[in-house]
Amino acid sequence: MLIGGVDFSGAKTVPNDTWLVTGFLESDGLHIKSVKNTGSHALAKELDHLKELSCIAMDFPFSMPIEFLKFLARKLEKDEFQEWQQAAEPLVFMSFEQFKQYVDEYEIVALRYTDSKSLRVAKSPLNTGNPSMIQMTFYGMRMLATLNPEKYAVLPFQEDKRGNVGTSVIECYPRELLYILSLPDSGYKMKDKKNHDKAHAVRKEIIDGLLHLRDAHGQKYEDCPRLHIDNAMKGALLASDHTIDALVACYGAALYHSKPKLFNDPWDSDNENMLLEGWIYAPRNLMPAKEEAKLTVKAKK
Repeated sequence: MLIGGVDFSGAKTVPNDTWLVTGFLESDGLHIKSVKNTGSHALAKELDHLKELSCIAMDFPFSMPIEFLKFLARKLEKDEFQEWQQAAEPLVFMSFEQFKQYVDEYEIVALRYTDSKSLRVAKSPLNTGNPSMIQMTFYGMRMLATLNPEKYAVLPFQEDKRGNVGTSVIECYPRELLYILSLPDSGYKMKDKKNHDKAHAVRKEIIDGLLHLRDAHGQKYEDCPRLHIDNAMKGALLASDHTIDALVACYGAALYHSKPKLFNDPWDSDNENMLLEGWIYAPRNLMPAKEEAKLTVKAKK
């Protein structure tokens, strides 16, 4: 099974740093095959070349809060969107500047239901304090809307292709997955040259933690696939926080494809908005060490 993970760029410039990590999921675990900077503009074309791709996780919001979608429909003089595809398609024919005007006019920085339910609370797709987040949402949704539905199933909007011919596409939040796996979920992004060595050390800790996840935690993560990376590939993955996020996304896709029971099912949320807003796929049935500690403290009290 070919598995992929994407760290999508929030930059408007082309080409930009959009990283794709792929690997083969075999009986003994996930073997990382390649690390490639495709740029967001060439990502869809690159994916089309991966004929065996079974599942891929992408690090950007697949949609927007329900109230903003209602606002956008009114601004576009359309009926309220009933399906995600109806909400995504107008972005294909809209400039980013026009979309940003709608976001600025709306003013409210709202969360989706799935953002508020994350253990590491996710930022709003319309976070005006972080313009790259708005750009990621806009360009990411445009890219998803152009994928061939006969090959790709963008979840939870379309029928899952896991186990069938085709590619399941899920939204991933790397910080959430790292936290669930009891690995560092901050400190690995290099904000300036001064913290280069420190950030590099944290990235190494993340990769080593993934490589030895089952050995270090015994039965706790026995359902997680073993990760296999050769030394040359390890060096490429350590290069930046973008490559780390793409690797974590790839690992999340492998975990979802092999052990879906570990993931919270959007259909169990009793919130139909997820069919328009999207869903962050995370193995929340794996209790993070810090959350276990909190429960222990509460029990003693």
